[in-house]
Amino acid sequence: MTFRLPLCLAPALAVGLAASATAGDAFESRAVLSQPFDRPGVPFRPVNIPEWVRDTTGCGYTLSGMSDAARAEAARHGVTLSEVGFVDPFYAYYDSKLLKRRSPHLPPDRLAKDIATYKKLGVRILGVAPPSLQGEVYANHPDWRHVGTNTKEIPSVDLEKQPFGGMLCLLGPYGDFFIEVLAEIVTKFPDVDAFSFDGLHYAGVCYCRPCREAFRKDTGKEIPDASLDDPVFRRYQHWADRRMEDFVRRMQTRIKGIKPTVALVTWTTNAGRFGHFLSVPRNMPARLNLLFDAPDQELWLDETNRGASIMPGFSVAYAWAVSNHRVAFSEPYLMSHGNPYGKDSFPGHEVLRRMMLVLTHGCQPSIAVAQPERLQQAVYDGLDAVQKRKPWTTHKRPEPWAAIVMSDNTKTFYGRSSGRVEERYLAHVCGFFRAAVEEHLPVTLIDDWNLNPADLASYRVLILPNTACLDDAQAAAVEGFVRGGGGLVASLDTSLFNEFGDPRPGFALANLLGVDHAGLPDQAPKAPDRAALDVNFAKSIGPDYWEKRQNVFDLKAELGSGSVLGEGPTGVRLRSYLGDATVTFKGPAVRVRVHEGTQVLATMQPQQASGPAPLPAIVERSYGKGRVVYLAAGLDAAQYLYAYPYQRLLLRRAVERVAPEAPPVAVEAPLCVQMTLTRQDASPEHPARLVAHLFNDLNTTAFHARPADDVPLREEVVPLYGIRLTFAPRYHLKRLRLEPDGLDLEGRRAPEGGTVVVVPRLDVHTMVVGELE
Repeated sequence: MTFRLPLCLAPALAVGLAASATAGDAFESRAVLSQPFDRPGVPFRPVNIPEWVRDTTGCGYTLSGMSDAARAEAARHGVTLSEVGFVDPFYAYYDSKLLKRRSPHLPPDRLAKDIATYKKLGVRILGVAPPSLQGEVYANHPDWRHVGTNTKEIPSVDLEKQPFGGMLCLLGPYGDFFIEVLAEIVTKFPDVDAFSFDGLHYAGVCYCRPCREAFRKDTGKEIPDASLDDPVFRRYQHWADRRMEDFVRRMQTRIKGIKPTVALVTWTTNAGRFGHFLSVPRNMPARLNLLFDAPDQELWLDETNRGASIMPGFSVAYAWAVSNHRVAFSEPYLMSHGNPYGKDSFPGHEVLRRMMLVLTHGCQPSIAVAQPERLQQAVYDGLDAVQKRKPWTTHKRPEPWAAIVMSDNTKTFYGRSSGRVEERYLAHVCGFFRAAVEEHLPVTLIDDWNLNPADLASYRVLILPNTACLDDAQAAAVEGFVRGGGGLVASLDTSLFNEFGDPRPGFALANLLGVDHAGLPDQAPKAPDRAALDVNFAKSIGPDYWEKRQNVFDLKAELGSGSVLGEGPTGVRLRSYLGDATVTFKGPAVRVRVHEGTQVLATMQPQQASGPAPLPAIVERSYGKGRVVYLAAGLDAAQYLYAYPYQRLLLRRAVERVAPEAPPVAVEAPLCVQMTLTRQDASPEHPARLVAHLFNDLNTTAFHARPADDVPLREEVVPLYGIRLTFAPRYHLKRLRLEPDGLDLEGRRAPEGGTVVVVPRLDVHTMVVGELE
C-alpha cells in the first residue's frame, strides 16, 4: 500500500530511493532460508558487515555522560566505540528539518564538541535515537501510533503529564519517517559510525490502521485477537516479522547509501534478558539480527534472568548464533540483584568473570564504563583483559562438529505463551546445552535458517531438542544430512508441527527417526495416597507438589554386555551411576511406535501405573550412511528442569553413538570448566589456528542461597590445575601456546593418535592456541 508522508519528508525519501540503487553491496550475496511471507523474488540476505565492526572489541557505553578526562581514560583502556545521543523521546539535539523541537537543555555546540572529543581519542561514534518513542511525532501523527489491543480506537495520553507520548508503530508510515531521521543525522554528521536503538520491535501485535489495511491486502483477513492458539494469528506473527525485517532492510539500504561503512550496533531481544526471551508472541524475529551489523545483548545475571544456571553461557552463545557467528556484543550488567536494581557490595572480581564468560561463548563484551569509584578499576581491568585477548577473539568462527538447534519458530508457535515456553521447549535446548558444556563437548548453537544443506555440510552431528516446528525444506535438509553420513539426535515432538505451528498427522521425519508418534503416555493417578507421606515431609510441601508428581517414570537403560549404551568410557560411567536398576526420570515424554529395524536402547514406565508394557524411551537406527538416536523421554528437558547425573551421560552417549568421527578436541576437566573451540583462518599476521577457550565457572560459595533467588557474585577464584586437551589426529599442530600469557606448551602424541597438551593453571580464563600447518 502507499503511505501518505509529510511533504517535508518526500524530497528526502526520493534521495534515499536513489541512493538505494547504488547500495547493492549492502547485503551479502548468499541468501538465507526463506520464511513465510517473504517477498516473492526477493531473497533474504544478511547485511554486509564493515571491516571496522569485525575488528572492534572495545564497545564501552556511558562515555556521553563522562568528563573529557574520564573519556580519555576509557579510551586508554581500549574503548573504541561509544554512544552519542542525537534524539531523545522529547527533543532533537540538532537543527532538524523533520523534528522541530530542539532540546533547550543542551548548548547548541554540544554535539560538535562531543564529536570532536571522540575523534581525538579514536573513539567511534554510536548515534542514539529512540525508535518507537518520540513525543512530537506522537502528538502530530495520531494515525502512526501503535495500537496494542484489537480496537480501532487510537490510543491517547495526556501529553502534559506524559510528554514522550506512547509507542509508535514501526511497521507503517512512522518507520519511513524514522529512517529519514537517521539519514538526516548521518548526512549532517558524517562522523557518525553506527546507530543504536532501545526497543527496536513491534511489541508482538499492532492493530493500527496501516497494519490492518496491509494485512487485509496481503492475506484477505483481519488481524485477530493476539492468541497463538489461533492459526490466523500465527500467520499474522510471521507476516509482521517480515514487515519488521523489511523496515530494517530499508533502513540499512538508506543509511549505507549515504555512508557505506555506517553500521547498526544495536540492542536485541534475546536470552540475556530472559523475560524478553520468553516474550511470546515475539517482539522481533531472530532472523532480524542478520540485518544488524552487530546485535548487542543485555546480559542480566540476576535471579529473574536465571543468573545462577546455565543460562548466562547459553544466552551469550545464542547472541553469537543469531549473528550467524559473525559479530555480536554482550553487555554484562553489574548488579547485586535485579529487584531492586543496585550494586550493593558488588564484588569487583565478578566484573572479570562476566566479561570473560562473554568472550568464551563468542561475543565481544560491551560494558558500561562509568561505575561507582569502588568498581571503576575493576571495569578498567576487565577492559584491559579483553584487549590482551583481542588477537585471538576477532575474525573467528566456531570449529564445527556438533550443532544444537535453537528454533525461534518452535519457541513461538509451539511454546505459544510466556508461561509455558520455558518448560515446553526451552528446557530441552538448555538441558542439552548444559550437558554438552559440562561434558566439554564442542557444540555450536545454530538457528532455524541454518537447517539447509549448505550450512549443515560442515557439521558431523545435528541435535534437534524437541524442534517441533520444521517446514518441509528444513525436514528435507535434515533427512539429506543424515542420509549423507551425518549423525542426528532428536527428542520428543521434533517435526510434528509445520512452520506455522500447525500439527501434522505424524512426524515429518518419521522414516528418519524410525518411530511414529502415538500420543502421550498414560499417567499415574493425580491423587496419590497422601496418608502415605511422612508427616514432617507433608508439612513442608507446597500446593504444586502433586502437580509436579505427574510425568514421573521408571527408566531402564540397557547397559549389559553388548549394549551400545554401555560401551566406552561413558558407558563405564553410566554403569557406575545406574547399575542394573531402574531409575527415576521426571520430565516430558511421548508414546511412539517403533519401526522395523529400529533398536530400543532404554524403556520407561509411568510410576504407579500398572498393566501396560514399558514404553520405548531411547531408540536408535541407521539411515543411509548416518545414524539416528531419538529420545521419546525428554532427558534433555529433565537435565535443565530436574537433573540427575545419569541424564547428562545418556545425552553424551547419544551424541557419541551418532557421531561419524570423534570431536575435534577432548577435554579432561572439572564440570565447572566451560570450553569452546573457534578457528581463525590464515592471514598475513598469523597462520590458521584453533583457539580453545577455557573458563573457570567455579563459585566458592557453591550457590548456597535459595535456588530461585541466587545470583552469581563471585569474590575469589580457586585455580584449577592439570586440565588436559587432546586434539584430534586430523589436526597437524606445529605450535601450541597458552594465551594471553605467551607461554609455549609442550604437545605430546596421544596413544590413540592426536596431540595432548596440559594446561598448567586456569584462573578465570585462558586460551590454548594451536597453530595449524
